[in-house]
Amino acid sequence: MVPEEFREIISNNKPDVDDVRWVKPGKYHITFEYFAELPIELRQEVYRKVRALSEYFPLQCEAKCYSGFPSYRKARVIIVRLELANFEVASVCDDKRFNPHVTVGYARNRAVFVPQKPLDHTFSFSRPALFRSEKGVYTEITRF
Repeated sequence: MVPEEFREIISNNKPDVDDVRWVKPGKYHITFEYFAELPIELRQEVYRKVRALSEYFPLQCEAKCYSGFPSYRKARVIIVRLELANFEVASVCDDKRFNPHVTVGYARNRAVFVPQKPLDHTFSFSRPALFRSEKGVYTEITRF
């Protein structure tokens, strides 16, 4: 789901951070919203959100900078922060604490500082999908 040109930009411009397991470019994906567990009673709500998102596609994104979760100062997960061109999409993803992103790495032993290296690259992608992630394997559940 991440365009080839953008995958190359990400992988060729990683910030200088030690003790990180970098994600392979072929596994890059854009995360709008993350569900640690998805109980059966919430599945219909999630499908509704993904269906609602699909109305805004193709969607323009701007890659802003490298950052991290829970923060760039003490990151366990290294990300590229995205800004969406269509602000109405944010109303579909109603978790205000969550930012759309591409995960690019994981701190190996302890939290790391991630320099907020700017990217300033705009790209578009064609469709949303719902994926399951289990032990680093991504399985597409639903495509819209």
